[in-house]
Amino acid sequence: MQWKTRTLGMLAAVGAVMAGTLVYGPAASAAGPPSPCIAPATSNLDGGYGVMKGSFNLKKGPYADRCGNVTRLGRGRVIYFHCWTRNGRGNLWVYGRVKGTGTYGWMSVDNFRSIRHSNYETCRPNADRDHT
Repeated sequence: MQWKTRTLGMLAAVGAVMAGTLVYGPAASAAGPPSPCIAPATSNLDGGYGVMKGSFNLKKGPYADRCGNVTRLGRGRVIYFHCWTRNGRGNLWVYGRVKGTGTYGWMSVDNFRSIRHSNYETCRPNADRDHT
């Protein structure tokens, strides 16, 4: 009988923990570090633009193999630059908008045949080109 009481008590405790997880969600520490593919709030700090040298994917973050695609851009397409970053591998990426659209994303500097009027300003939140 004592075995059954202990087993029922243990099941009740496990059930309470699971119910708490359902109500309150997992602990914040279980979430892990933020994804490198989620674009932080960035400001438009660069007045430059670039012309694509081939067909490449505009990415959701500054990693070609880790971040999903926004869209594919063909040779000759223009991206208006907002700001720049180096990813954890040391590669230079730009965040910007595709000319003539409302489409934003990340592109590796290696994918441009020309870059004009860029100041290579580093991405940072809550900054303004006119009030930095």
